[in-house]
Amino acid sequence: MRQSRAAAKRRTKSFILVCVLFTFITLVIGGVTYAFLHQPPGLDQQRFCPANGPLGHVVLLVDKTDPLDFTQKQAFQSSLEQLVTGGVAPGYLLSVFVLGEDYKANAAPVFERCNPGDGAGASAFTSNPAHLKKRFEQDFRGPMQRVADELQATKSAKYSPIFEMLEMTAINGFRKQNVNGPRRLIIVSDMLHNTPEYSMYHGNPDFERFHQSDYGRKMSTDFNGVDVELQYLLNTPHLQTRRHLKFWEGYFGAAGARIVAVRPLEG
Repeated sequence: MRQSRAAAKRRTKSFILVCVLFTFITLVIGGVTYAFLHQPPGLDQQRFCPANGPLGHVVLLVDKTDPLDFTQKQAFQSSLEQLVTGGVAPGYLLSVFVLGEDYKANAAPVFERCNPGDGAGASAFTSNPAHLKKRFEQDFRGPMQRVADELQATKSAKYSPIFEMLEMTAINGFRKQNVNGPRRLIIVSDMLHNTPEYSMYHGNPDFERFHQSDYGRKMSTDFNGVDVELQYLLNTPHLQTRRHLKFWEGYFGAAGARIVAVRPLEG
């Protein structure tokens, strides 16, 4: 009788163990299946954007009409690194435009790719973090670093067509890509427009007067819903006053955008 009870206990323990093991295997299979069925769509192999399109759009416009001094160059490189490693979320598209003397020659972006993600926080169970990190370095951060030299001038330009280049970023950046998600415009510039039609080096800029002029109406564009960040190159501080910033607040406000951050670069 004792042997029968002992055998019954062993059978009960074995049954419980089998049930626990079966439940564990079921949960593992269910987790893997869920992760497989709910994993994000793959990336296209040209721009490394999600197959369903970018999740957001960051446009960077860099002014190279004047050379950067040593301190400005250090600040710019640091700012660029911060943008690439933390300012563009995974799945977001980064488009980079150059502001040069000839806006027609700079109408297209010099860099345009999505951040494929660097694998930070990725589960080794459902992905390959090392592979994701390598892809980020080779296909996003590395190419962007190589473009950095193209964003810096070696000599001063005669003109600085900021309004025309802003039109290019609106047309060939935001409008062309038509990303359904957050949109942000980052401008690295002294924001001192200078062309034969209009120059901020003469007199105090007044947006309402400019906006009502023929040239001002011609330079109107659409940045509806765009958040704007100004990274000021303080090349001419006596012109880059609160009144100067107010001009740009009026400009972007009329275009449907808003300035959300103003940060002078050192130097």
